[in-house]
Amino acid sequence: MFWVRYRLEYLRNWKKAAEAVAKAVQDLEPSALVYVIGGAAEDRLTVLSDIDVLVCVKLKERSLGELRRRILTTAMDRYGLPLDYPIELHIHTPAECREILKRLKKRILLTPKQEGETKRPISHKPSCIGDYEEVVF
Repeated sequence: MFWVRYRLEYLRNWKKAAEAVAKAVQDLEPSALVYVIGGAAEDRLTVLSDIDVLVCVKLKERSLGELRRRILTTAMDRYGLPLDYPIELHIHTPAECREILKRLKKRILLTPKQEGETKRPISHKPSCIGDYEEVVF
């Protein structure tokens, strides 16, 4: 029973973990968009959940595996993402992301706060259906 309580409490900190990943993505690919999707976005985490993070990026010559490794390494080394945190990265092109986002009930867009900014208004709502939320970190 202790493990279940520990695991659920660990998963409740998903916003910090997603923020670490989003900051790492911004460092590596500043034009990329980062969304939290799945159970975390829909508020239906279970003890067996992972945190699904969708990264929308124009892919260059480098391999997907290399980009995934660099994002996770940067999130761990610079932003304190725990080594064992259950993050699932989904890296896709903008066109693929549009199709994925159309099928989702809810998603959370993570955007960096601009320097000197206290509160940032939502500047756009993606042209897709379903609930939408923006979190500024």
